[in-house]
Amino acid sequence: MKVPDKMTSFSHFCPEHIGMLVLIAAATATGLLLIRRSSEKVVLRAALVLSTAALAGELIQDALLVREGYNVPEFLPLHLCNLGLFVNILASVTRGRVRAFLAEVSLVLILPGSVGALLFPDWTYRPFWSAVSMLCFFTHTLIVFVPLVFPVRKMVHVSFKHFWYSYLFLALVTPPIYFIDRRFGVNYFFLMYPTKDSPLEWIFSITGAKLYPVGLIGLVTVMLLIVYSVCFVIGKFSKRTSHQ
Repeated sequence: MKVPDKMTSFSHFCPEHIGMLVLIAAATATGLLLIRRSSEKVVLRAALVLSTAALAGELIQDALLVREGYNVPEFLPLHLCNLGLFVNILASVTRGRVRAFLAEVSLVLILPGSVGALLFPDWTYRPFWSAVSMLCFFTHTLIVFVPLVFPVRKMVHVSFKHFWYSYLFLALVTPPIYFIDRRFGVNYFFLMYPTKDSPLEWIFSITGAKLYPVGLIGLVTVMLLIVYSVCFVIGKFSKRTSHQ
């Protein structure tokens, strides 16, 4: 990772960053209002198109980085947000329990991670208006938006009974990613060290290097408890208003 330079980088919650977050929130809200009025067929088609667009954005970003001379192992699509690109595509084309599993994992696990990336981007070492920065905001916005279309159209039903979904998903994908981190000296899933100026630094300062992975597990658990609790409250409120 390059060392930030004041002339070629931006800081978290600078005016440009705040403006981008406001724009993303407005676009997401508008999109969900449109989705709410659409048929299930249209929603699934839109989810597939947007997920594919996000993947295309990621590939363009990677091509730009290759052109700049970065090594391929440094930007493989192996962060949690990147995996959301593939999870969302699969959720858009599958059915039944497979879709339910993928859509819920994307909603409760990957979406919060993408929101965290938008709030505390690790691409601040680049100029804010650079092509790579814009592509990062674009892809992460879609990774946040697509999982929301499923509950809005009642195509996924989040339940505490499914709390283990995310742990199963992480148990499947984390070991190979940890191996890649160790083998190539990279930091996918931020398993090796926290990203600068993010809440992960606080976890690292408490646990230290040896217990940092345990701290990450604790953070994921707390995050899941919050997300599932919010979904539970929203579900209860929706049922109450629908019966009035």
